[in-house]
Amino acid sequence: MSDGPVRVVVDGRALTDGSRDRGFGTTLRHLLPGLVAAPELDLVVLAEPDAALAVGAKAAPLRRHDLRPKLALLEHELRLPHDLRRAGPDVVWSPANQPPRHCVAPLVQTIHDLTPLVWPSPETDHDARRWKRSAARVRGASRVVAVSRSAADQAIRLLGVDATRVEVVPNGVDPVYAPGDAGDGQPYLLFVGAWGPHKGHAEAFATVAALAEAGYPHVLRVAGPDDAWMQQRVKDVRASAARPDRVELLGYVSDLATLYRGASALVFTSRAEGFGLPILEAMACGTPVVAFANTSTPEVGGEAAVLVPDGDVAAMVNGVRRVLDDPAFASDRRDAGLVQAARFRWDDAVARYVELFVDAVHG
Repeated sequence: MSDGPVRVVVDGRALTDGSRDRGFGTTLRHLLPGLVAAPELDLVVLAEPDAALAVGAKAAPLRRHDLRPKLALLEHELRLPHDLRRAGPDVVWSPANQPPRHCVAPLVQTIHDLTPLVWPSPETDHDARRWKRSAARVRGASRVVAVSRSAADQAIRLLGVDATRVEVVPNGVDPVYAPGDAGDGQPYLLFVGAWGPHKGHAEAFATVAALAEAGYPHVLRVAGPDDAWMQQRVKDVRASAARPDRVELLGYVSDLATLYRGASALVFTSRAEGFGLPILEAMACGTPVVAFANTSTPEVGGEAAVLVPDGDVAAMVNGVRRVLDDPAFASDRRDAGLVQAARFRWDDAVARYVELFVDAVHG
């Protein structure tokens, strides 16, 4: 390479596939503007024509044809090495969960989580097998970026990644998440997340049912992607819940900030996370968080979150009741949450990625 900017070629498939409105797509959308603006980099994004790119981003075509999820993954895996070679990278960044089979330049691989290996389920067996097949590719990366210490430890323990190659670069919080208009005044709890066998929908529904039986008027509003298959799975869980009348399925919500602000608390019942962005989004809006203590939730929520034993619905109910019954405690959690959320900045993540990309070539 020359002495000029480092040419970073990014696999931008997460901007247009099913991850667009989930963790992969959200992370990529927030990092790209800062990376595009960095003078040390010459950033090229491999993206499909309808991808929404950061202003000034260079794009190289990423054309895929098979829309069936499993075959689409295979097609992308087979075509990606050619796309990378054509773009002429100094370094390749794989920001989602599909490290390239044959990498033509030093690879920086981001690990968001290894939940299919941490929380095995028949629904995610194919993802678990894919991680096992691609473990050698991750081990061969120049740098592995984990979004949390928990995710880093998963990569080291489950994929055999050399700990000296792992860097923890936490996600940030979009400035749109801030205190403000508190919504319609109806008392409700909030659950934010896509369907997954580990996401704890049943535990969240059991929590609001127990609160209803104890006389609380709150409903549980559930926000998540509009994927038809996912929504049907959530409906199936609600149908078997003790109080389905207390569960409102909202689907995709464009104005999550207002929804967070109006909630009495965020109920975070996930059983395994790589990061847990809704925890910080809620805190940044001044909403108390009650969460199961597992994987990354203690480090993301810190002392601001009300952490209860993993999987213990009774403890979750008690944690929520404390927030609802004790205004001083709830106010204290709001104040602590604002401080905790402010520690996580996308600009800090951008700066660290720039250093890693340059170091992958020159280090």
